[in-house]
Amino acid sequence: MMIAPCSVVRRAEQRAFAAGITDSAALMDEVVQRLHRAVRQAGIAPQRVVVYAGTGNNAGDALGLAAALACPVLLRCADAAQRLSPDSARQLARCADLRVLDRAPEPQPHTLILDGLLGSGASGALRPAYAALCAEMNALRAASPHSLLLAIDIPTGLDAESGEGMGVRADISCPIGCVKPGMVADAAVDAVGRIMPIPLPSCVLPDEGAGDRVLAPGEPLLQLPRRSYSCFKNRAGRVVVLAGSRGMLGAAQMAAEAAAAAGAGLVELCCRAEIYPLLAARVAPEVMVRCVERYTELAAPQAQALLIGPGLGALTRAEAEALHRLAMRFAGSVVLDADGLNAVAAHGLSIGAHWILTPHPGEMRRLDPRPAASRREQLRRFVEEHGCTLLLKGARSLIGDRSCCVYNSTGGPYMANGGQGDVLAGVVAALAAQGCQPLQAAAAGAYHCGLAAERVWRRKGFAGVVRASELLRELAVC
Repeated sequence: MMIAPCSVVRRAEQRAFAAGITDSAALMDEVVQRLHRAVRQAGIAPQRVVVYAGTGNNAGDALGLAAALACPVLLRCADAAQRLSPDSARQLARCADLRVLDRAPEPQPHTLILDGLLGSGASGALRPAYAALCAEMNALRAASPHSLLLAIDIPTGLDAESGEGMGVRADISCPIGCVKPGMVADAAVDAVGRIMPIPLPSCVLPDEGAGDRVLAPGEPLLQLPRRSYSCFKNRAGRVVVLAGSRGMLGAAQMAAEAAAAAGAGLVELCCRAEIYPLLAARVAPEVMVRCVERYTELAAPQAQALLIGPGLGALTRAEAEALHRLAMRFAGSVVLDADGLNAVAAHGLSIGAHWILTPHPGEMRRLDPRPAASRREQLRRFVEEHGCTLLLKGARSLIGDRSCCVYNSTGGPYMANGGQGDVLAGVVAALAAQGCQPLQAAAAGAYHCGLAAERVWRRKGFAGVVRASELLRELAVC
């Protein structure tokens, strides 16, 4: 979904109204239907819904979603319910099991809290009454196990353009029509949470070309190549993984097994002789394990993707330079992760245009210690200078090359544990081996890993963490 100011959506709505394509009531019904579909697809099935409503159309969207979920609805109004807009009042009438509250509801598990207070058109400091309701929402979310807070369009208190301000801390935000620029600001991550875009087909937005986007279903970057019926393993992509060292066998294992799980026809794991017996005994039988005496003697492999780094350990300068020569000669895509990245940073090695780098924030600081105003600026500067593809991991991973920058929308804090990057690197390498261009491999890899983690977290009742091994078992990419 495109990132654009809220004024772009408003103008598109006005054009649709003027052309008779839709009207305000029909448009709200469309939004409600799409919100309901997105919530159901996310596996959210609450036992009750608490709606915090202002006087604008955001309240109507929230009330319409609450009615569609067909469970008890508690309503907290910023002002008198009689001040709802006509379209919002129509949605209110659809709530069959409704109770209006004059004080904060009691915490209860499996509650969906809907922030329908203010939309993207609001600006400036919150009025005291709204600020108090935001604090009440946050407290209710914290005290209600297995519950989620969902913001309609944009979290109340967040400036849609700058990303400044903090009111509601949403688990999920559903931008309508387009993602507002402030929602992807670095400072807004904790307010926005997971971005679940809601398209508006009846309101055609102008084509913004190769502008920044947020990954969502239907994005071209997520349309992976389909296999022909006659496909066989040597045509399904071969990945060679250089990984592992004493104490870090798991990183090599997960990276290689992730490449196999993501559809690579053949996966070969190359490791040092000292750990070969250990890895060969524990890795999945689909993975071929090869003993490497010296990295300085490696020849360019016959493969479409080369993954270097997970659990590789510290490299000498000679080893780092040997792997660098290998990567620069390699004809396919090179995925560089973990200790592969550290070797490049430590020894000042150049970066190839056919490389996909997957650093976390600490590794990125070692690659480029210069200050930057934002993560996006850091990414743009780096890819312009090196011509590579960069997957900058974090709470909202950024993926970009010289052509564009996209934000991942899937996953969440339940993925904050060891091994997730190893799985991601293996998936990206597998997609590159199967014919995806570097930007597509990186973007689709991040998206599908986050999506798989969401499925695991959903089965856990939206609580706890998702371990990398659980993510690995859930992968379904190609």
